[in-house]
Amino acid sequence: MYAIFEAKGKQFRAERDEVLRMPTLKAAPGDKVTFDQVLLAERDGKVIIGQPTVDGASIAAEVVRHGRGEKIIVYKMKRRKGYRKKQGHRQNFTEVRVTDIDFGTGKSVKRAARKSEAAPAPKAEAKPKAVKKAKPAAEAPVVEAPVEAAAAVEEITIAATDTARELAAEAGIDLASIQGTGKEGRILKSDVQKAIKAKDEG
Repeated sequence: MYAIFEAKGKQFRAERDEVLRMPTLKAAPGDKVTFDQVLLAERDGKVIIGQPTVDGASIAAEVVRHGRGEKIIVYKMKRRKGYRKKQGHRQNFTEVRVTDIDFGTGKSVKRAARKSEAAPAPKAEAKPKAVKKAKPAAEAPVVEAPVEAAAAVEEITIAATDTARELAAEAGIDLASIQGTGKEGRILKSDVQKAIKAKDEG
């Protein structure tokens, strides 16, 4: 079992009796420290997910020692400027040993449940049932469909801009009676305006 917690702006994976190296803490060697920002924990095959942290969960640890990491060389230069700069850096750290993990309370999600959800075996069998020719019976009422369905199909085939359709609907003008001047006979707003003007003059 393990837990993932946040401390000093970083995330760490902790197990019991594990030694972690993290940014410097204000504590002396041998002091007890507690981390309560537990984001996720796993126990007995169950995963406890925090929202954003696990309620009541915490990690108890003991400070082992303070130290400095290996030296890192930082070298900078600017071409054709005669600028050269070389410096070293050793990052301070604190080593802590995890002594106990309190999982608290929170929602638990079984890993097995996630795997079963990810494998849609029954859905594969349901597809052939959906493909069965049970829908041809629905073709009969299509033949007896009202004239409004055919008119709707005709309207869809008429190429026109959205503004032209809205303007024609407000003026009560049938788009089929307008000759479009746009690309490939597309009806534009100006075409509808001309039709409205001709209707008012007539």
